[in-house]
Amino acid sequence: MLAAISAVTARYRRQILTVALVLAVILAVGRRLSDLLDSILDTATLLAGMLAMSLALLRPRPAGLLVKPEVRAFATEPSMSQVYMAVGFMFLASLLLGARGLVEVVEGLSMVLPLLFLVGVGVHVAGGWRGVSVELRPDGVCQRDLTGSLMVPWEALAPGRPLPARSPGLHPGPDLRTTGPVRRRGILPLGRRRLRIDNVHPWFIADAIRHYVDHPQHRAAIGEPAEYQRLLDALRYAPTGPGHWHTS
Repeated sequence: MLAAISAVTARYRRQILTVALVLAVILAVGRRLSDLLDSILDTATLLAGMLAMSLALLRPRPAGLLVKPEVRAFATEPSMSQVYMAVGFMFLASLLLGARGLVEVVEGLSMVLPLLFLVGVGVHVAGGWRGVSVELRPDGVCQRDLTGSLMVPWEALAPGRPLPARSPGLHPGPDLRTTGPVRRRGILPLGRRRLRIDNVHPWFIADAIRHYVDHPQHRAAIGEPAEYQRLLDALRYAPTGPGHWHTS
């Protein structure tokens, strides 16, 4: 069931964010119409926010990638957790904006804190709309998120690398220790080498990257369905990592 929720969220994430935004605005406006509506909708908004945050805590990490022949890439799915975190923050913002004592709150805390909170909500929504992805391409590994992109050519990765994180719960992804130049765009931290993932099994993505580091003859076929099946077979029957994952 968790896999089904993740798939639906990935496919319709922008529709989910749009509906949540409209609903959050309606709830905020409705709460200011009367005391009765304020009491009822306040509870509804809180419950909706708690449900979204609960879904955000679910972090399915499938041992698989999306095949994208149109862009010649194998890519991770959009993050379900990121989408529902954005939805949860929308409803928190709705609680703030719908409060009848909003003027007093603003006067007491100054305009800075509410403004910073709304900026944070906007960042989460934009991140959920765009999505964080890791793509394996014929020319290297690319990670894209709201802050920019990181492109690591295959030649910049040492043979036998990357090693998977020992504890997936503590580390979001494998550590890309490079021996050559990488390309960065946006405001990504200059020293960041570890992939940010919460939507694919960390050992699986590490094994897949390492497979293409050690087998350059297969890189040109990345993005093709037949090559993806060959990759799954190679990792299933001759795993290069610690295992602990399986493909469906």
